[in-house]
Amino acid sequence: MKKKIFAFAVLFVFISVNFAFISHSSVNATAASWYYKPDSYAQLVSWYKNLEEKYPGYIEVFKANEMYGTGKAGDYDIYYVRITNESGGLHKPEVLFLGSPHGDETAGTVGMYWFADWLMRNAFEKNNDWLKWLIDHREIYLAVSQNPYGFDHNQRTDIHNWDLNREADYDGPGRFGPPECWGSVNGKTLREFVDHHLIRIGTDFHGGARMLLYPWSSTHKNVKATSPLSGKEYYYAPPDFYFYDAACLRLGSYMGNFGGELNANNIGTIPTTVGYEAAGAIAAWAYGSDVEKNPAEREFVKSEEGYPGAGIFWISPELSVIKNPSEWKFGNDNLPGYGTEVRRFLLHQIDLAQPYVRWINPPEIAAENKITLRWQVNGSMVVDHTSIQWGTDPDAINNSAFFGQDHNDFEGQYVGGTGWDNAADGKTHGKIWEEEITLPEGATDIYVVAKAQVDQVYAKAVAPEIYGAQPYLRIIKERTNSSYHEVINGTDGVEKIEGRLWWYSPVIHIRIGGIKRPAEGYLYLNDREIIPTFSGNTVILGKITAEAGGSCFDKVEFYVDGILKKTVDSQPYQWLWDEKVAGKHVIEVKMYGEKVCEDRREVTIFNIGS
Repeated sequence: MKKKIFAFAVLFVFISVNFAFISHSSVNATAASWYYKPDSYAQLVSWYKNLEEKYPGYIEVFKANEMYGTGKAGDYDIYYVRITNESGGLHKPEVLFLGSPHGDETAGTVGMYWFADWLMRNAFEKNNDWLKWLIDHREIYLAVSQNPYGFDHNQRTDIHNWDLNREADYDGPGRFGPPECWGSVNGKTLREFVDHHLIRIGTDFHGGARMLLYPWSSTHKNVKATSPLSGKEYYYAPPDFYFYDAACLRLGSYMGNFGGELNANNIGTIPTTVGYEAAGAIAAWAYGSDVEKNPAEREFVKSEEGYPGAGIFWISPELSVIKNPSEWKFGNDNLPGYGTEVRRFLLHQIDLAQPYVRWINPPEIAAENKITLRWQVNGSMVVDHTSIQWGTDPDAINNSAFFGQDHNDFEGQYVGGTGWDNAADGKTHGKIWEEEITLPEGATDIYVVAKAQVDQVYAKAVAPEIYGAQPYLRIIKERTNSSYHEVINGTDGVEKIEGRLWWYSPVIHIRIGGIKRPAEGYLYLNDREIIPTFSGNTVILGKITAEAGGSCFDKVEFYVDGILKKTVDSQPYQWLWDEKVAGKHVIEVKMYGEKVCEDRREVTIFNIGS
């Protein structure tokens, strides 16, 4: 009897919790206690508009159909959302994500909103520097839903019963699509938007299976390629097969397994993964329909002019086996769910839009004649070369006097050397590059930059006898071909991409100065340096003369645990600490020159006093 009562209690709690999860769709979505589902497309748009009001200068919600004069989709406007730091201008690497071309496949559509909400909260309320960097250096576009009617009526097709993922002008229109390519207002709007932007990364979210799909969808059936990472062979291989393969395998691992494992068995070209052809699909059009650059695709594109906006690294994820999953399956900031997986998908893709080099906790000052610098390379799959260079000239990129080691550990490989190495289940265990440098003798300031060359293996296309020698992806041409140049008259003015082989970090300015004594990791006895400590901690027995180095300062203040102990306004900048003290304490110095520099050292000290 007791077991029955206990089982009933557990069942009651389970039902109560799940009922709480699935009965929130009418709430005002402002705090992410759970990733709720909206009742309608209109409510979803209103949620985005609330974010727009909360984060002015970062989020803009606009009617893309009005922008391009494509009309209305029945009673619906086609809303797009842009996320970027507008104060930094536009013309940054652009990425585009479409919600639900099939209206009843909702995981991506709902997850996109919660990603936007999560991104802004974590960037600006929790001060996440990397997320701020992404917002500063990317233009993120979200099409709220490519099929608002289908979203509201929980059906695959639009009001005309057209499949909006079969109307693209690449071997289209396909089965159940409109009679002509781009027959819908929704499609016309997408076509205009893509042709007026230099989109680097794109996605149309789907459901009903668990897959990551990439071109082709119905063409080049007999072009075969084998994954160098998994060994699996694929038909319908696109010219950029190797990049698609490596990037999607890494992405699948990073997304996690909430909806099921993503691996070589369900990641690949559309027909060899889904099992049927999908003529007129968005992915193939967005990737390959620039017939001027890609003449091998001429026979599949009806437009004489082609589509200059194509060349996008476009993926179509099938997120959830259930097309319209229950609200409780979306999770929240901390609990796994489809919301979590959409967030991880978007972060990975936004990052990949362009290579960049970031410093890891760079020093502002250097007290000794040697310092260790750490950096990371992202926005790429493999680091072929990376190094640092420095000197006393602020233009460290062009006028460095000293050059570090060329790190080429992963040259020619398909993955390796990036901050995304070994990414899995939302965590990265990436490569951090590190080098110790000797400071120039007599220098008061140095300027250092890190640089990297990436993804050179992907410059070679699969089946050049069919596609030609050049890749189709603009993100690959940008980083592997220094003569690559692309310009369009875009919605926001002239948009252009210039190819280059080297990517540079911000130049860091390091002032020579800081705590020289006590040195980190040494044992001191009555003001004499003895030996390095096994623990790496600084240990002081008796008194100690603290000293700050640097020739570009006017005065130095010495502090212990935030309490000012001594101000010294001429060299040598020294202070004798000889008072009764025991335990762990922090020595701090503030050095005043053109700007105030600070340094600190944690020590363990035992002194009975003079």
